[in-house]
Amino acid sequence: MKGWNLIPLAQARRIARDCAEKLPRHTEMVDFQQALGRITAENIINPADNPEFDRTTVDGYALIAGDTVPASTDAPVRLEVIGEVRMGHQAVLRVQPGQAVRVPTGGILPAGADSVIMQEYTRRSADGGLLIEQPVAPGQNIIWRGDDTPAGAVVIPAGRRIGIPDIGVLASCGLTRVRVVKRLVATIITTGDEVVAPGMVPEPGQIRDVNSFTLSALAEAAGCETRLADRIPDSCTGLLDTLQRAVAESDLILVSGGSSVGDRDFTTAAITAISDVELLFHGVSLKPGKPTLLARRENTLIFGVPGHTVAAMTVFQEIVEPTLAAWQGMTELPCRIAVRAKLGSPLRPDRERDEIFRVRLETNGNDLTAWPLPAKSGLITVMTRAHGMVYTQAGQPELRVGDEVAVQVLPDRLSGPFRGVLQ
Repeated sequence: MKGWNLIPLAQARRIARDCAEKLPRHTEMVDFQQALGRITAENIINPADNPEFDRTTVDGYALIAGDTVPASTDAPVRLEVIGEVRMGHQAVLRVQPGQAVRVPTGGILPAGADSVIMQEYTRRSADGGLLIEQPVAPGQNIIWRGDDTPAGAVVIPAGRRIGIPDIGVLASCGLTRVRVVKRLVATIITTGDEVVAPGMVPEPGQIRDVNSFTLSALAEAAGCETRLADRIPDSCTGLLDTLQRAVAESDLILVSGGSSVGDRDFTTAAITAISDVELLFHGVSLKPGKPTLLARRENTLIFGVPGHTVAAMTVFQEIVEPTLAAWQGMTELPCRIAVRAKLGSPLRPDRERDEIFRVRLETNGNDLTAWPLPAKSGLITVMTRAHGMVYTQAGQPELRVGDEVAVQVLPDRLSGPFRGVLQ
């Protein structure tokens, strides 16, 4: 295409990722209660056995498993109850053959015992003895010291986004401080004479600013601290001034709009006018997303993304998000579940660029039907109606109704009405 030097999507990802991996990665210590969603900067090591003592998993009686071998409902085994373990207290009793100790769920296992029988499989005799009505195996209903995580074990590996279960793991190990990757500072810049604030009533020819807030939300979800710059009219000088200020205080800059080749598209000129900036690529063989560009100025990455919201969001998901993951040292990258579905209407892939189609999924028993949504970049509600995406290659033949396609399901749609088909 005239005016473009388009590179494949895979190459754009690789260039961006390789660049990000070479940039400095800063870390900080945070309280574990503020660690949700942060990326671990190092392996988190358990300092002590967890649990720190042998404990029971049921209400019942601690005993020696060998004593219960002949037990049955018709011929129960009788044991002597020598006492009780209280929750939160050390067990001072020792179980000998023929004896049992009453224990609560989570209580410490008394010395000498090697199993616990549930209370439901016992009854008391008239003389106070304990009648065992079924045998138990050694280790039954017990968590041994260090069973969960022994001392020195890695409980959360480096490069993982800390989730809700991880907070519980940190608490259980007594790890109240954790080293995480410092959040990248992302500045969002939106350009365009026609763009107005969401609270304003647009005049004819004007549109409300969507990209600032969509890109900011995407960047926050990817682990960034975000800042919104003032909206910039179509002016190379005004954009250059904003960019120069943002470069001084940002790790990442996202410029929305103005990266095409029209007379009023100033993003490329403004970015390349920054001193010591390196333009890594401009133009990706992707629909939507052709005018995407990436530049680097020292330790700051600058992405120019399309002005249409669906295209901007697509570029973020396909290029920017993997770049941020690499920059933060993530070893468990965000992934999407792929499902097979039959097309409900035809798809006509672009002849010159790889194309991504957003689709809505419907269930019919255990079958899935993928309905392509309108591909016009300016239709914003496509983002909320889509369940997933179908990827096609440049020049690929038309896909017809009933053809089977792979659909990458968006993470926030996994709990949709078709979730049963995915299980």
